[in-house]
Amino acid sequence: MGTVKGQNKKRRVTIKDVALYANVGVGTVSRVLNNSPHVTLETKQKVLAAIRELGYTPNPYARYLSVGTSNLVTVIIPEMKGDFYQMLLSGIDEVLVKHGYSSILYPLYNNRRYEALKKSSELLLSTDGIIVDAVSVDGVLKDLLNHNTPTVCVEQESEMFDSVMVDNYYGGVIVGDYFADLEMEIFVVTHRKSHELESTVFDERLEGFQASLEKKGRNIDKIYYVPLDWESAFEVARRIFSRHKRCAIFTTTDYLAVPIIEVARTVGLNVGKDVRVCGFDDLPIAQVLGITTIKQPIHEMGKIAAEMLIKRIKGKAKDKVAKVILKPELVIRET
Repeated sequence: MGTVKGQNKKRRVTIKDVALYANVGVGTVSRVLNNSPHVTLETKQKVLAAIRELGYTPNPYARYLSVGTSNLVTVIIPEMKGDFYQMLLSGIDEVLVKHGYSSILYPLYNNRRYEALKKSSELLLSTDGIIVDAVSVDGVLKDLLNHNTPTVCVEQESEMFDSVMVDNYYGGVIVGDYFADLEMEIFVVTHRKSHELESTVFDERLEGFQASLEKKGRNIDKIYYVPLDWESAFEVARRIFSRHKRCAIFTTTDYLAVPIIEVARTVGLNVGKDVRVCGFDDLPIAQVLGITTIKQPIHEMGKIAAEMLIKRIKGKAKDKVAKVILKPELVIRET
């Protein structure tokens, strides 16, 4: 039998530990636990011996999921802030429900949850498929995912699995083309990736914006990096408008545009004339507040991801990894 090197006796033994110890796949361990007839007697005895020696206690919930098909899909997202994820999940669930599936949501918003997932990955191994938004599958989750488990990536590219994304760089280019003709100072309020669990979409949008401006002989006068919270955005807005009464501001998400607009109006500036603001995403709040923005088809992206996953689960997809890239568009409103 194999060995589980560095096994911490205080740590809960997982199905992956049993598979490693018995030199078999996780699926084989699952079949043994569920008394499947599709396992040889020799393999079954080897797995049962590993279970005894390691003291493995099956997770009742994971064991329930691993009986044949669970009709469940795990959806991993980096956080739960804002309307973006609600829109994305509504698209995913619309398709899943139509095919008789339900989703289990796992927000991976800090290292503690990431470490917990690494220690006990039944949630990934026992459902019928996985949809991962923004978190790098080829990097961060590479060692946690089984290549045989149907998986689709959203907002990111993958060499191993199907993916669907919006061309964020091109979205930035559109804003740059729009701002280049404005006779104003140009600022950017954005979020900088601070750890590996965060998305790179904000950087891609900024890169496209900067490239477009430079091509037209313009430059960004200043970039403000803030956490994804309104308090920080409010503080930056106050700093900007204490010095500048005429400027154009690109926020790489609508979420950060709201405080900018609120502060501008509070200090008596005319948003849409003295101050021009363009966000990104076209969230419901952008529609309500009349924010000029880059619209990305969030709901559609969720639907496409779910449809790709269902095809993989049912064995109807081609062996070659599929990539779908959606184009964003500029929506000009009051700001």
